[in-house]
Amino acid sequence: MQGVITKGQVLAHPVVIVESFGVKVLLRALFANAEETFLEIVSRCDEEEAHRGMADIDLVRTVKRFILFENQVGEVYRRLSRQFPELTGATKFFTTLVSHEEGHAIVLSRVRREIRRGRLWEHSRALHLAKVEELEDKLRAYEGEVQRSVRLARALEIVEGIEASEVNAVFDTLNRSVDMRSRARFERFFVLTQRHLRYCTEGVRALRMQHGIALTS
Repeated sequence: MQGVITKGQVLAHPVVIVESFGVKVLLRALFANAEETFLEIVSRCDEEEAHRGMADIDLVRTVKRFILFENQVGEVYRRLSRQFPELTGATKFFTTLVSHEEGHAIVLSRVRREIRRGRLWEHSRALHLAKVEELEDKLRAYEGEVQRSVRLARALEIVEGIEASEVNAVFDTLNRSVDMRSRARFERFFVLTQRHLRYCTEGVRALRMQHGIALTS
């Protein structure tokens, strides 16, 4: 099993995995093949639970939508990581961002599970997501650009555009919208919003300085 969480990490932290996702996810992760990722296992188990006649909650649909957004962002960064093979610093930067986004999707999968179990904070019921369609359009446009290949200067602008969008603000709100057990133990495996944004800012600045890329007005 590959990805931001590996089989070795699952074996090292079985209690956290069971508390966060249940015994089924733990067992499937332990017996997963080398090509599977932990996120894929969590998503598959979650979809199976969704068809057990559980009550439909709008917030669950919202979380699912943002899991897809995190996966979209990860795919944009994955494509960028392959476009600059001669620039090891840039490749490492974009590859690291891929792992961050995979971690965010895993966290939101945990959030969705907790919502279905009735662990909701009151403020989450009034979550305002007026800019979701705007975010969808933005991510779709970025995907189209990176499919055609871009220069490093434009790639860094895309990172800034994504990270300045609603995706991080909503991730933070959703992540705090449920009453999770052992939140600190679970979250220590991932690079969450503030550390993630700091890494993005510092990485973009360093790559611009290294390659003499001027800021556009």
